[in-house]
Amino acid sequence: MTIVKIGVLGAGFVANTFHMPSFREIEGAQVVAAFSQRKETVEEFAKRWNVPRTFHGDDGIAKLCADPEVELVDIALPNFLHLSAARLAAENHKNVICEKPLARNAEEAKEILSTVKKHGVQHFYAENQVFIPQISKAKDLIDRGILGQVFWIRCREAQMGQHSAWFFEPASSGGGPLLQLGAHAVELARFLIGKKPLSVLGWTTKVAYSTMVEDSGLILVKYKDSELSQAECTWVTRGGLDLRFEIHGGNGSMYANISREAGISLFTAEGVTKLVGINETVTETTEIKRGRVFPALGEHRTLGFVDEMRHFVSAVRSGEKGLETFDDGYQVSKIIEAAYRSAKTGSWESIRED
Repeated sequence: MTIVKIGVLGAGFVANTFHMPSFREIEGAQVVAAFSQRKETVEEFAKRWNVPRTFHGDDGIAKLCADPEVELVDIALPNFLHLSAARLAAENHKNVICEKPLARNAEEAKEILSTVKKHGVQHFYAENQVFIPQISKAKDLIDRGILGQVFWIRCREAQMGQHSAWFFEPASSGGGPLLQLGAHAVELARFLIGKKPLSVLGWTTKVAYSTMVEDSGLILVKYKDSELSQAECTWVTRGGLDLRFEIHGGNGSMYANISREAGISLFTAEGVTKLVGINETVTETTEIKRGRVFPALGEHRTLGFVDEMRHFVSAVRSGEKGLETFDDGYQVSKIIEAAYRSAKTGSWESIRED
């Protein structure tokens, strides 16, 4: 089997908790280089994951992208670095994975898409929720007509806070949960409905945080034949990650509770930190240290990351187009942009055409 050699940009939560555990389980995937801004951070990361080469500092991204051994660049960086990292990767003729959202806004997303197309590299939009096993099953049921014509999809992703301070800074993130969590729900619904989205109604508020970005929001997306998707997104829900979906069609409905039905209900007086190994979580953004918990059975698997990265690595090996590309990421950015416009105007907003 041909080995796909990967350079990972970023050594934070996403890379440690989801991307690296996934690559480790994929036959033929080899991470050969890693970058983080701080030398000590990337060296610790490399030691943990047995990565042979490291890069750091202001020119570290450029050096990793120029590394002749790297074939596929995985961008797991804060949103404000996605554009420059994707540009450097494409200019060095590397295939690119970019963690969602593709960019801080639609303008940046369009530039990223134009850059990878200009240089003719493969591009993969890392929307893991499309690869969640329950969602793959839903897509199969829809395609076989089991649910009938889908007319409404409801998605809820709620948690308390975020993993890093940059999420709360609009210059770094581009927005709050309407962008960071809404990007998941918007693309999942677009993927399942399979039609052109036309207009968006958005709402944002600040319930708990005195920050420049919202901490809660709603997105309604209306599709070509009046199908509707609904996204509930918040950083102010107690009790850990709450991730669930409803899919309603003319012949049936499907419900999936990804975070609260892991198969285990546990009461512990010992403390949840004793339940997990290195780079594992009980459930993402869990708050409690003792009491009733619902341990995840490997979140990088249950949240779709292993199947996602396996698909991308296979596509690089075969040269085929990925299930999710930067074209999809750009469409998501345009929908989210319309949601923010709507939140200001209080009216339905059309999705801008190119």
